[in-house]
Amino acid sequence: MKRTINWQEILATMIQEIRSLTNLDEKHVVEDYSIGNKPSLPFITVHPRGSIVMPVQHMYPMHEPVDTHLSIVVHTANESRGLDLMDNLQANLRDPEVHYQVKQKGIIIVDVEDPQDNSFIGINNSIQQYGFDLVIRVERNFESDQPTIESIDNNNQNINRN
Repeated sequence: MKRTINWQEILATMIQEIRSLTNLDEKHVVEDYSIGNKPSLPFITVHPRGSIVMPVQHMYPMHEPVDTHLSIVVHTANESRGLDLMDNLQANLRDPEVHYQVKQKGIIIVDVEDPQDNSFIGINNSIQQYGFDLVIRVERNFESDQPTIESIDNNNQNINRN
């Protein structure tokens, strides 16, 4: 199967950008902590939600822009620290300079959606969780092994594919 979107590269780029903005190290800004040890608090998880929306319909999935969501959640033991990290992060992700930096790596930040409190109280402890969705636009590149017709010569008239 041919790869159309390099999800690992997208996640690595956004995780690195979040690390840079928050000054948290690689152990505290992660894609998932369900495998292995849970990071010490505070930490941030970045999850692709798997939703893909095509803002512009293309006939062929070659160089096709698609929008998708990354769910970003700040996990802390302290409510004010969680709110501070989440609010600063979502505000910084709206900064034109950050947009420019990630655009150089092929990712366009479209919007920050639904900042909210996702906290829960456990039996032995409480963990504060504050998160939001980051809407990004990437390019789907799909090259097929099937030949395509680029142009046809018909009675001395050349017809090209747009």
